[in-house]
Amino acid sequence: MKIGILYICTGNYTVFWEDFYESFSKYFCTNSEIHYFVFSDKEMDFTGKQNVHFNKIQNQPWPLITLLRFQTFLAVEEQLKECDYLFFFNSNLNCVTNISEEDFLPSKDEKLLFYHHGGYIYTKKIFHPYERNKKSTAYIPYSCGGTYVGGGIIGGETIPFLDMCRILKQNIETDLKQNYIARWHDESHINHFLCTLENYKLLNPGYCYPVGFDLPFEKKIVGVSKQDKFDVKNFKFVTKELSFWQKVYRRLDKKILPYMRFVFSLLKREHVK
Repeated sequence: MKIGILYICTGNYTVFWEDFYESFSKYFCTNSEIHYFVFSDKEMDFTGKQNVHFNKIQNQPWPLITLLRFQTFLAVEEQLKECDYLFFFNSNLNCVTNISEEDFLPSKDEKLLFYHHGGYIYTKKIFHPYERNKKSTAYIPYSCGGTYVGGGIIGGETIPFLDMCRILKQNIETDLKQNYIARWHDESHINHFLCTLENYKLLNPGYCYPVGFDLPFEKKIVGVSKQDKFDVKNFKFVTKELSFWQKVYRRLDKKILPYMRFVFSLLKREHVK
């Protein structure tokens, strides 16, 4: 079995590479031939790592570097087709226990793999942070959806995975032409795509255990704090003080308005397109 791991680490994110490589080499699908496809804007030292394939890319401002990941993968599509399976992992993940092929790989019927986002395992679907703006190709009506998945790990059989990348790349480009970016970037588009699937493998949150959480799942792949390495807030966000009425609306939007929107969505018989 030949498994390709897709790893993007531009800018500050290169600090996570060595620990990622060591932990996955030690614990992840050790009966298979693992190849690492590293995408970075920096020259990196891969001495002694014969299974690492480096692809230099340009760094881009947040969130474009993550939003355009599917375009990045498809740029080396022919190279990736040499693998049986492809999996993208967030750069700040470490594998902390043995994960076998039987535990991780999707079946022939499932083909693709996602994981249940640990922050929303107990949340009703109307409160999931889906893209709710109809302007976006990632739009999910309040009456639709189900399990909210994270973007930290996605993958599956090579051909179905690349086919998914093409669809997501096209949808994202359509949004950008409208000068619009979905609420949670690539993750919003992944959740929209999930609504079009009938069968896929869903990992529990232990396979992408979030930093600072206490969840009832065994830790298998864990997040490493980005804030301990660099100033994430300054890197990603421009802070803005909300007005009184903006704060009131935000509270209503989190507590009450979703119920009303759910009813309207049902009455309209909306569905995911």
